[in-house]
Amino acid sequence: MKRPTVRAAAPAAPSVTGAPPLDPSRPRATSRAAAPFVLTGLIGVLIALVTPHGDRGDHAWLVPVCYAVALVYLGISLRRDRRTWVDPVGPWLSFLAIMVARDVSGGSASPLGALVAIPSLWLALTGTRRDVWVSSGLTLVVFVAPILVIGPPLYSPTDWLHGLMWTLVTVFIAPEIHRVVGRVHRESARAREAHAEVAGVMRAAHLSSIIASDTHGVITSFSRGAELLLGHRCEHIVGAAVRREALHDPAEIFAAATELGVRPHEVFAELARRDAPPRTWAQLRADGTWAYVRLALTELRDEQGRVTGCLGIAIDSTASVEAERAVARSEATLRAVLQHLPDTTVLMLDEDLTVVAVGGEGAVTQGFTGAEGHPLAELVKPDSLDALTPLVRGAFDGVEGTAELRGGRTDAAHEVTVTPLLPGEDGRRALVIARDVSRERAHEREVLRAKERAERLLSDAPYGVALLTPDGVVLDVNEALCTMVGRPAGTLVGTPFAAVACPKDTTLREHLRAAREAPGTRVEADWSLATPQGREVHTLLSSRLVVGDEDTDDLVLVNVVDVSERRRYEQRLAHLADHDELTGLANRRRFDEELTRHLERCRRHGPDGALLMIDLDNFKEVNDTLGHAAGDQLIVSTAQLLRSRVRSTDVVARLGGDEFAVLLVDADRVAAEAVAHSIVDRVREHAATLEGSRRRVTASVGVVTVRAAHDHDVDILALADMTMYDAKDAGRDGVVVLDEDARRQPRTGARMAWKRRIEDALEDGAFELHLQPILDLRSGEIHSAEVLLRLADADELVPPGRFLDVAEQSGLMPALDTWVVERALGLLASLRRLDPLFRLEVNLSGHSIGDDRVERALVEGLRRHDVEPSALILEITETAAVADVERAREFADRMTALGCRFALDDFGAGFGSFYYLKHLVFDYVKIDGEFVANCHRSGIDRTILRSIVGIARDLGKQTVAEFVAEPAILEIVGAEGVDLAQGYDVGRPTTYDDFVARYLPGAATAA
Repeated sequence: MKRPTVRAAAPAAPSVTGAPPLDPSRPRATSRAAAPFVLTGLIGVLIALVTPHGDRGDHAWLVPVCYAVALVYLGISLRRDRRTWVDPVGPWLSFLAIMVARDVSGGSASPLGALVAIPSLWLALTGTRRDVWVSSGLTLVVFVAPILVIGPPLYSPTDWLHGLMWTLVTVFIAPEIHRVVGRVHRESARAREAHAEVAGVMRAAHLSSIIASDTHGVITSFSRGAELLLGHRCEHIVGAAVRREALHDPAEIFAAATELGVRPHEVFAELARRDAPPRTWAQLRADGTWAYVRLALTELRDEQGRVTGCLGIAIDSTASVEAERAVARSEATLRAVLQHLPDTTVLMLDEDLTVVAVGGEGAVTQGFTGAEGHPLAELVKPDSLDALTPLVRGAFDGVEGTAELRGGRTDAAHEVTVTPLLPGEDGRRALVIARDVSRERAHEREVLRAKERAERLLSDAPYGVALLTPDGVVLDVNEALCTMVGRPAGTLVGTPFAAVACPKDTTLREHLRAAREAPGTRVEADWSLATPQGREVHTLLSSRLVVGDEDTDDLVLVNVVDVSERRRYEQRLAHLADHDELTGLANRRRFDEELTRHLERCRRHGPDGALLMIDLDNFKEVNDTLGHAAGDQLIVSTAQLLRSRVRSTDVVARLGGDEFAVLLVDADRVAAEAVAHSIVDRVREHAATLEGSRRRVTASVGVVTVRAAHDHDVDILALADMTMYDAKDAGRDGVVVLDEDARRQPRTGARMAWKRRIEDALEDGAFELHLQPILDLRSGEIHSAEVLLRLADADELVPPGRFLDVAEQSGLMPALDTWVVERALGLLASLRRLDPLFRLEVNLSGHSIGDDRVERALVEGLRRHDVEPSALILEITETAAVADVERAREFADRMTALGCRFALDDFGAGFGSFYYLKHLVFDYVKIDGEFVANCHRSGIDRTILRSIVGIARDLGKQTVAEFVAEPAILEIVGAEGVDLAQGYDVGRPTTYDDFVARYLPGAATAA
């Protein structure tokens, strides 16, 4: 904060009233200074007024009147700028007021006599020495006059002693007070004048920053120069308790504190104490940038020599500091460049061939570090010195020279350049720059060797290699390419490479254009060339444009690989992808494509053609009795027979196993039926010529015209498949043709109707799940059941036997089993809430084993319903497992890893029961009802039952007896060691609610 300027007062002219001028050695009275005196006097007046007056009270009114008059004069005095006769009148009148106050408040007994100190002290502080002496006389009058005028008893004769004491006080003490106050006032005035002078100096010092701080480092003065230099306002610094070190770089403060051995906030005080020479500091400007100053510090002391702070005078040296730093950076950069020139040694030599300066990274490698002052002869070998000396002497004469020498610690090859320097005070100088070129020479040798290797690789490569111009003219070829094209190198070099291509083949021209457009990138193309002998060679071209430099032209490197054999192999693979490997007929993939294309043509031009589905009867017996080799021979001969019975435009395919299909692309119902009958007859005639079981092989053919499939609005393959099964159901070795009027074919129509009913039931949720209890024969309790499917049709529950065959044949079983699995897992979750030990058996069709939809429904359903996987038992019938043993095994392994259990259903119904029991993973064996239903009557059935139980027990598997319809049967299966029983005697299939009510009543009640 800027301090007010205190100016020295000029001598005052005499007033018009003749009053003396204002005494500059005396402080001017102020209202604030008078307030305590006036207040004390007022208290005295109040005491005088409230004290009992006795017979003296008739003139008590004089006390406030006298005091008021005194205050009026005091007020007039305070309002004037100069001293006048009025100044002492007020205090003098107050003596009269005090004398009257004593009189009315008890005379000698009044305590108000002490009030005489108020005007005496006021005049000692503000009046002249004459005023002080007058006040001494008035003090004596206050005490003595009443004794003389009024006398006893109100005033004691000894009261003059009190007056004498107060008079002595005013005579001796008041003048001393007057003297001390005058001296203090004069010194204060001198201090203000000195401060004003310092402030003026600081305001005028614009080029220097002057900052003063107290002993605590708090800034007390901030000059105008400091404001201009640092951008801070004085009022923002002074009085805001800002410390001097706040304007400096903390890092510099810390470094200086470490140097001086003091704390950071003591740095500037210590420098001032030591009278340290000026040093450069960084100071923070208001805009956040740094100013560099040259700062001198000195201590500030008072009159007693005590330190009161320190004063810092700083000169802006930012420009010089930045210039010095720029020079230092330039020198450091130059030094760094010289010191880090890679593989380069820099020597400066004088005329005596003595090293003056050393630089470059190579100097360290070659052992020249610290070589300043040493002669060149100590650093290089004699032979190198002999070669280098003439170059240096020439440089002294202003001629630059170069040479390649070996030397230094590594004895590496160096390319040496000697350059003359401008002569200076120290004479002529030469600069020797030696660059290590050993790696470059090694690289050149490696390039030469690489070129030789490349030439050898070119000549010895097992595939063709050609070097061409960008336009395709042959520059060079290797022997392998000459062999490939059947021409010697002499006839190829200098000719267009396209000359060896097959006629009208433009592949090479496009290939070279692609290589030119993408320099350095490999481009590939298939290309066929022709040999002089007329043989066509299929090749793969792999080319890259090699961009040359200013000394070499661009060229194209072409690798030519003979892929004729690979192409033949790919063509073979392509053929196998669309054809059956055994018969050479189209496979299912190719047949589906051909059928799709034909149906698309029919949609555009009208329905035409027919589809024949052919299945060999009794073929499995051939495989089982004569082996698969005999079966394969029969399949091949049948394929040849079929191909011979149709036109070349028709499509014959083997769909799998012993199933074939023929697409007659241009045939009506009559023609298709005739072809079908001829196929049946021909297969029968052909089988009659064979031996053994092959003689019984016949063919069942289903015929569906495209028009019939269009009228029925059903997939033609599904129709043909069902029609073929109609032929089998009709006794085999025959033909069934689907009429365009489906009502004239009841069996096929029924299958189609059932297929629609099944699809509608799946969509509408018309299926129901019933539960049949399974009895644990050891505990006599029911903790499991089998899920059975029913179709709700009007008021009838249709059993699965009436629609499962159609579902199997029409490919609906995976969707049906998915529906069953999803609902069954929900039932299982509900049942386990009633009985935590409950298990549920679910049947899977052979078509569903390994199906992604069914497996996904199992996994997601177990997770969604939070069902323990071991509570789910999947039943796979023996016949379903027989269809694909490996697929059943893989499916069982995945589900077993998940935690599910498996049961082999209808065990004993087929020929391979024990084979599948050995090779498949099952936890339960469900004995076919054929051996259970009559075991109480037939000894053979009971013996078979006993053997199955024994085998299962030995294998660690549990057994389930099906078709337990009577108590006698239940008793026998229990006696033979069967673990579980299922049948009408245990319980009939029923709904979920009825099952819970009948077989889990306790659990339902608890729930």
